[in-house]
Amino acid sequence: MGKFLQIRVSATTYDPSEVQRAWPRLFGLVTPNRPTPPHEPEGVLELVDALWDIVHYGDLDKTVKTTLSPFVEKALAVKEQLDNALAERRASQADTLTYELEDILTDMERVAPKI
Repeated sequence: MGKFLQIRVSATTYDPSEVQRAWPRLFGLVTPNRPTPPHEPEGVLELVDALWDIVHYGDLDKTVKTTLSPFVEKALAVKEQLDNALAERRASQADTLTYELEDILTDMERVAPKI
């Protein structure tokens, strides 16, 4: 890094509309519980945070919370690993973690209730 310039490595969702198409049940769980529309487009990382919020603080059936909780905890842990890999400029590890995170969301989608 230079004296004035800072190098940043980040992960963003290329097309946020694809998140809703890929995981419609999960998106449906978090969307109606938002008091106001989000200020920025929803992406994969934002979905993980919203799922954590709804499972821990939302008005979901206890069985649904119990079913989704292990997936949400695992997704949040992988998201944190991804953040750390990006901060340490380990692009290869970050790439691997993005696939792992998407796989967790896909597995969670299979067990999520239809909304």
